Amino acid sequence: MNNKIISKLTRNPSIINDGAHILYTYTESDKYVNNAVSFLYEGLNNNTLIVFIEDKEITLRIIDELQSVGITDLQMENLITLQKSDFYLEGNRFDSVGAESKLVKIIEPYIKKKQLIRTWGSVPVPDNESLLKLITYEFNCHDYIFENSIISVCVYNGLMTPAYLQNELLKSHSHLMTDDQFCLSPFYSGKNRKYPSIEDVAKYKRIEKQNKVLKNKNYNLLYENNFVKQLIESIKQSELKIKNIIDGLPIPIIIISKLRAKILYHNNEASEQFNIGINQCVKDKNIRSFCEGYDTNQIETYNEGLKDKQPLIKSENGKIYLVKSIEMLFEEESAILHSFVDITQEKENETIILRSEKMNIAGQLAASIAHEIRNPLTSVKGFFKILKTGEASKELYYKVIDDELSRIEQISNELLTLAKPHVDNRREHNIVKIIGEVVVLLTSESNMRNIELLVQNSCTDVYLFCEETKIKQVFINLIKNAMDAVKENGKVIIKMDHNNDNIQIKVIDNGVGISRELIEKLGEPFYTTKDKGTGLGLMVCYKIIEDHKGTIQVESELGVGSTFSITLPLVKEKMSV
Repeated sequence: MNNKIISKLTRNPSIINDGAHILYTYTESDKYVNNAVSFLYEGLNNNTLIVFIEDKEITLRIIDELQSVGITDLQMENLITLQKSDFYLEGNRFDSVGAESKLVKIIEPYIKKKQLIRTWGSVPVPDNESLLKLITYEFNCHDYIFENSIISVCVYNGLMTPAYLQNELLKSHSHLMTDDQFCLSPFYSGKNRKYPSIEDVAKYKRIEKQNKVLKNKNYNLLYENNFVKQLIESIKQSELKIKNIIDGLPIPIIIISKLRAKILYHNNEASEQFNIGINQCVKDKNIRSFCEGYDTNQIETYNEGLKDKQPLIKSENGKIYLVKSIEMLFEEESAILHSFVDITQEKENETIILRSEKMNIAGQLAASIAHEIRNPLTSVKGFFKILKTGEASKELYYKVIDDELSRIEQISNELLTLAKPHVDNRREHNIVKIIGEVVVLLTSESNMRNIELLVQNSCTDVYLFCEETKIKQVFINLIKNAMDAVKENGKVIIKMDHNNDNIQIKVIDNGVGISRELIEKLGEPFYTTKDKGTGLGLMVCYKIIEDHKGTIQVESELGVGSTFSITLPLVKEKMSV
């Protein structure tokens, strides 16, 4: 075998004649094995006794290599192999006295025979190593090696042996060897061959103490590092589970980087519904605009400790999505998870219910309005007959006819306004005017049922940002319910009051009242106290007021009456008293 490093070591005349104490610090296991095989190969071919101290696994590997390159069983008889843990350690401590005694006992018979001797020992450096013991052992071995012209290689793992220890070992070794080089030890000299002085012993003890502290810190760092690794692995496993769950959900999910507004992850449903390409770009413009323009600073707080907002987004294909957005940590990056719930059908059903309830109210009003219109029509017909005869003053008849026709037109317009198709078009409207128009519609019915309909108002012009037809629908429904609850000669009061922020409108009746148990169920679909009711009217009212950022509160006492209080936010700059 041609190994330049080992040849330079074993074929040096001064080393052959005087011996050598060699410090070998290795870093690559394959090169280490190759150098060991070459060292043993040359020694066995020269009939040299070799004491080889290593782990069993490496020893067997090296023996196989030697046999593969032609070393015979007879030559192998000059090879003595020992386990390094058995040779150097007593329990878990470095046994310097025991190691010296074992080495002398093994090679002494061969020294007497004047046989050439080589040793190769892989020295362990356990955690609780005593630096002084190790240095003393190396010094003792050093003298014995040169006295008997032994070539001895002391092997240390360069990745595990501290630099300060390597420096101390270089003082007691004549040569330095690495995986690729061989040279004289830079710290070796005659004075260094002396045993450690009292000052050296004190220094070694200080170093040993410091080393223990550093080892403890290193242990703690390793422990923390392992903990962090386990935590990161746990996070990765959690993220993998989240991805699997998200992929299985039947709703679109998109996770976006909070800082870069870039898609980090999306499920198959999002890819299909929003046409997300390979470049992670959402092709649906409305969805893309929402995701890119999402501003966490504008999040509305609905519950304590929970921040979210749930806007409605209409995609290009006409579907309406309720979006739930949650801040999270994804792939070690601050992110936002958007889930898109398709509520298109629910919105269509809501529109159908609103229209149905409108038509129901319009139908109920038709009879009373027809009666109200019949009276002015009778007057108009009568005055036309009088006009034909040419009697009396025509101007008086014209004025009466004009007033009655205006009355008919006003009632008809209000009925048509209520029954027209729903369009979500919110603008600023005067709530006082809206209530007045509702009263116009319901006056005829209250007259027919001999119910007093009163308006108590402390303001003239108060503006809401609302949809006029929906707000009318709410108050028509509430006032009609109040009239249904009172007997003849009853009273229904619409009372309005406001502050700088809100207006409160109360619908008060002196009817039969509602029990506390039934109040809790008001607004539920298909729940009603009427024989022929559907229970959808109040449900629609609650939904409309909620959509307008308002509230409905109910107070009632059996046999006394009920009060429905509606609170709505004002358009401040338009308010005047």
